[in-house]
Amino acid sequence: MRSLAIFGYGYVAKFLIKELLPENKVIVVTRHPENVTDKNVSVLHFDDYLPEADGIISTIPPIGGADPVLEKYLPTCWAAYCSSTGVYGDHQGDWVTEESLCNPSNERGRQRLEIEKKWMALPNACVLRIAGIYGPGRSVFDQLDAASAKRIDKPGHVFSRIHVEDIAGFSHFAFSNGLTGIYNLADNLPAPSRAVVEFACDLLGKNYPPLVSFDQANLLPMAFEFYQDCKKVSAEKIAAHGYRVKFKNYADGLVDIIKNQHQEKNPQ
Repeated sequence: MRSLAIFGYGYVAKFLIKELLPENKVIVVTRHPENVTDKNVSVLHFDDYLPEADGIISTIPPIGGADPVLEKYLPTCWAAYCSSTGVYGDHQGDWVTEESLCNPSNERGRQRLEIEKKWMALPNACVLRIAGIYGPGRSVFDQLDAASAKRIDKPGHVFSRIHVEDIAGFSHFAFSNGLTGIYNLADNLPAPSRAVVEFACDLLGKNYPPLVSFDQANLLPMAFEFYQDCKKVSAEKIAAHGYRVKFKNYADGLVDIIKNQHQEKNPQ
């Protein structure tokens, strides 16, 4: 059995654990080990000594512009860093591949790009450029439940997305096959955010939220940054390596979330 250490215990990490077990031994490295409830993993505090592992995946974002994992460890085993497609910046709606110019439009993206370079200097490194993440407990359905979903009109603007189970699935695939290099993680249907809200409302039989222009949406700073960039993220590279996304578009992903929620409420 191979061992893999996951740094961080957030939303993505929990799905990574589910995907990797029981085929692999999983070690969770976190500053808050008391939060890890899964009894099938080993848990270490971030300041503990990390025993030798066959691979590591870091889900920890930059802290103060630095990468806390690389500041403490310099792994020689297979290693993956969860980055963001935000490193590409704005491409005015064009497709971006792993070879496209990176020109981040905000400080968060610039920090990610500099940290990516450090990871890629390692001998067996893999960088995952992840599009907008959604999944159970973190989707437009949750925004509709909280009455926070906005149907924003910004003509020509699209987002790329990826279901969290496909982040976990490709990470497992990359680890199993020793993949190195940079990989975009996105589904095959970039779409306006309003289209996703409308599809979710149709599934639930709800009325659409009012349509508001981008200029009048009063977005929080992070959401505003996302709307400053417009690009379509190509996932052809992961397909060429033999990985097929489980959810090829947001419609497939949202239908699956609804189906699973129904099964949880109405078990057989």
